[in-house]
Amino acid sequence: MKIYLSKIYSELEAWRNERKITAKSQKEGYIINVMEEFGELSAALRLFEKSKSVNDSHELKCAEHFIIDAICDIAVLTINAGADSNYKPQTLDTNEKDEIITRDANSSLKRLLSNCGEFNIYSCYCGGDLLDILTGCAKICEIYGFNFEIAMLETIKEISSRTGSYNEATKKWIKESSDEARAKWYQANYELARIKQ
Repeated sequence: MKIYLSKIYSELEAWRNERKITAKSQKEGYIINVMEEFGELSAALRLFEKSKSVNDSHELKCAEHFIIDAICDIAVLTINAGADSNYKPQTLDTNEKDEIITRDANSSLKRLLSNCGEFNIYSCYCGGDLLDILTGCAKICEIYGFNFEIAMLETIKEISSRTGSYNEATKKWIKESSDEARAKWYQANYELARIKQ
């Protein structure tokens, strides 16, 4: 599947500019924030397996949405941390023959975790690591039956609907959670990204 990234980049750039969030601040909190998303992904994967084993279609759909949400959040954090890089791949192709692309979800998830660690350790936040992470995210979405590009645009729509502020101590954007703020939140509709069989 071919994925186009230019709209994703421009929407996230607008989101960062509106909130005065820099690539530097995103790099500082990258590994902590991305590991938090891997924790959410792990919980979603457990729910997915449990729902599948008892054949609960409603819970299974919820688990799929949680998986896609965590994957897209990992991609958002990665793009934001690499925002000042000159290297921004414009397309991804999940059908390309490459060692990082596999049809096996577990292998893809392990590779994604490793790539996120390398992205942070070497502090380059660019180049092949960025491409590997985004391709891994796209592939995992596809394995679970979702189009990464559409899912990402839904995620960006959701995060853009939230107000809040950047917390320097935690190195993350903290959403305002008052009733008034919650009333304006958009909930990502990942069913729009489901690949039709």
